[in-house]
Amino acid sequence: MNVSKLKILLPIVVVLVLSFVSTENKRMLQDETILKGDSGFVSFKVGKKYLLEVKKNDTIDIPIESINKNDTLGKFYKKENSSNFILFLKDILNKTSPCQFILEVDSNGKIVKSERYVNGFYLCCWNNHLDGFGKINDYFYLKSCGTGSAFCATQLYIFKEVIPQDDLNPIIKGLFNGTCYFAKNKLKACVLDSKIETKPNSLLFHYEYKKGISRNGKRYKEIENFDVEYTLIDKKWIANDTLKLNKIQY
Repeated sequence: MNVSKLKILLPIVVVLVLSFVSTENKRMLQDETILKGDSGFVSFKVGKKYLLEVKKNDTIDIPIESINKNDTLGKFYKKENSSNFILFLKDILNKTSPCQFILEVDSNGKIVKSERYVNGFYLCCWNNHLDGFGKINDYFYLKSCGTGSAFCATQLYIFKEVIPQDDLNPIIKGLFNGTCYFAKNKLKACVLDSKIETKPNSLLFHYEYKKGISRNGKRYKEIENFDVEYTLIDKKWIANDTLKLNKIQY
């Protein structure tokens, strides 16, 4: 091949190589934001992309570059009978107004829906910074904490689809009240706990309420077990019986 032909072919080869590299880089960047598996955690790299997208019109308190790159920003679960995912993200960029984001993301990593959920500064009902979001069979939930002096309540926003927080009513799951029972001139604690059973069109909560609990938590004065079934009607969870729950301060 003579020199003149090489001069003609060289620019074409360079363009083809650069085009391939650009396409490959775009594919790799896309792959990094695609969620895989039935559940998992959201890394800083993936979470950063989604967080900046849902907060593009918000004020940001701190630059994202200052966040620890090893931090886990959220977690996700795959939807039942779907290729989409429901994703939970902490709003790490706004320290003055703590909240979380619930997103639906498709199999290509594109945001389908997103909603902001507001919670308090003191998440007393979370065991860790990701404990507040979870899945029960085909339902997803986000914990909301009620706080007070010697008081912490756990309420659950339970949903199958991403919808606004104001459209949902939370269900009480449990509480600790350190000053609810008076005996022998002493205030003692009360604890409400529950186990959840899912049904095709409803949720059955098996509650256990203990009153007058000793400091070591092994003794109590009274115990009551009762069930409440919640049915979703017009996007609201309706209890079949609220008589016993209404007697409990939460």
